Parts: sequence; C-alpha cells; structure tokens
Amino acid sequence: MTSNGIPVGVLRSLIITACAAAAVAAAGAQTPDTAKHMIEGVRNVRYCELIPVVRHGLHLTATVYNTLGLNDCPAAVWDKITEAAMRKRFGAFKVMLNGPRHFVMDAIAAEGDTAAGKTVEAGGLSLTARATIDVGLFDLRSRPYRERTIARETRYVFKAGKPVFLLVRGDGARYAMQSYAQIVDKSLSYADLPTLGARLKLPAGWRYEVMTPDSDLILGAHGKATVVQDDLQNTYQKLD
Repeated sequence: MTSNGIPVGVLRSLIITACAAAAVAAAGAQTPDTAKHMIEGVRNVRYCELIPVVRHGLHLTATVYNTLGLNDCPAAVWDKITEAAMRKRFGAFKVMLNGPRHFVMDAIAAEGDTAAGKTVEAGGLSLTARATIDVGLFDLRSRPYRERTIARETRYVFKAGKPVFLLVRGDGARYAMQSYAQIVDKSLSYADLPTLGARLKLPAGWRYEVMTPDSDLILGAHGKATVVQDDLQNTYQKLD
C-alpha cells in the first residue's frame, strides 16, 4: 500500500526518525558552552512537526521541521493545518503532519553536532529545520513493535521518583517511552499512560509496565539508538 507514491512503511519510519530528530533539537535549542547540551523540564512538553518529502528524480528527501524552542504548537493553529496547504507551502508531493507529541522524560542532553537549520513560518506556526532524511534508506516493511536503528547522540534523564513507561518484549528486552502521540488517539493524555497497556494491541509475549526508579535513570544513545513504536504511534527507546 502506498500514499502519494510513498510506501506506508516509509511513512511510519519517517515518524520514528522525526522523534529522534526532535530529541536532539530540544537539547540543541540551548546556548552551548560545552560539547554537551542539556535542557531540563521537558516531561509532558508538547511539540509538533512537519515533514515535507520532495522528489528529485527517483530520489526522495524529507526535512524535519519542529516547533521545539519556538512554541507549544497551539491546537487552534495546528488543527487548521492541512497537508494540501503544506504541500503547496514546501513544494512537496507529500507532507507528514507529525503531532501533537509530548516528551515523557525529564531532561535531554545532546552531544556532537546538532542539526539546526533556518526557522520558517508554515500555517501560522514557527518551526525550525532540524534534520534531512534520505527516504531511500528506510526499510519498507516497518510496522508497530518492529525495532529500528536511529543515528543520534543523546541522553534521556528520567528523574528518581517519576514514572517510566515500558514495553517489555517476551525475551525480557525493555523499551522506555520517550514520547506519546495524539495522532491516532487525539485525546490521549499523560494521565492515561499508567494504564495504557490495556489499550495496546501488543504482540504475543509482550507486556506494558510502569517503573518508578529510586535514582535517576539515564538512557543513552552513543551514535545509535534502537527504537520502536506501538500501535498508537507512541515512541520508545531500547533500555538494555
């Protein structure tokens, strides 16, 4: 199945990669004084992304634009944005409307180069270009609960005493939620996350858990991160 010529699996992959780009962008939005950039207080912070896909012959390129550091993607503005208008705005043949999303960690640190391009206005929102993605590199068979490898240098900090929402695979591998999405379920809220497992269509042997760490939990990605999405497009990074 395709959407405007792009396989549906590729579109899901774009959403996963956009979440990774947003995490790096959040940290990079701060003024750096070292090679490591930290932003605090991101738990339940709302953001949105536009991802126009442009065709150059047989080659597809997607650019991730997000609202982090500029605005909280007001619903009154976001809800009026249409793909048709954004295709015209960016000269694209497909635009992913990725959001709203909310982070569920407490702080993000990024190391190395942070992609940050120009700030643009689209549909009444200010957004900054954060990453360019070669669509041709993606596995076309991407689907919920399938692992993907994302290139990034980040550390997520989950503060002691705060909940961490986990997917646990049958073999014990764990994935910590990094963001929840109001895309499939527009009413999903942070308050719903403790009991979210009852709503997910988990693969056989998988389960959903809530963990409250006694000390700060640091979830690192040194060059690569392994991520999955559930069937509501919430995104998780492998913990172990």
